[in-house]
Amino acid sequence: MSSQTDLKATTTTGQITENDDINLGILLELGSIGAGHAATSLSDVLQEPISIEVPKIHNVKPYLIPQFYNLHDIKTTAILLQLNDKYGCDILLTFEYTEARKIAAMMNMVSSIDELDQTMETSALQELANILIGSFLTSISDFAGVGLMPTTPQTVTDTFDAIIDNFLIKQSMVSDNALIFETRFKRNGEDAKSILMLFPTQELKDLLVEKSKAMAQV
Repeated sequence: MSSQTDLKATTTTGQITENDDINLGILLELGSIGAGHAATSLSDVLQEPISIEVPKIHNVKPYLIPQFYNLHDIKTTAILLQLNDKYGCDILLTFEYTEARKIAAMMNMVSSIDELDQTMETSALQELANILIGSFLTSISDFAGVGLMPTTPQTVTDTFDAIIDNFLIKQSMVSDNALIFETRFKRNGEDAKSILMLFPTQELKDLLVEKSKAMAQV
């Protein structure tokens, strides 16, 4: 990963850190709550213990994401969802392709990724995205006091840079911030990583800042 100082990114692993008035400590806590709910739902679906951790959250200018992660030619699978209400947000969940296949195998309860076909992979990853992102949004929605309902997920596989560059073309007039939750899935001693990126509109960002400041004063 590139230098956080050079890229003017803010990162927290638990302590309260602010950039552009966004309290990352509170958002990390909300992410951890959402991950816990998602893990419970996945455990129920798969009938075995699943844990999901959110070790870090970053606040990065969207155009700096490719340099921040330095995954330029890495084959990547991404799931895109959107929120189209007043408090809008675009959401991108990305996995390195090998990690995506590991998670798809986990979701399909097969012992080897070689047992998967494309339909099984796509269906499993979209189900995971619905569970994980839905849980994150519920946590944020409860905190902010507004309803946040995502659209149907879309899936794409390409290089990391190609996915991000294409996505950021649409983001150039939408969001000044990318809130990035690094997530880790664990099952039977195996783990797989993903990156969950939220691109809030100014209205949603202002609401999160307002609620964070109110909580800090309690």
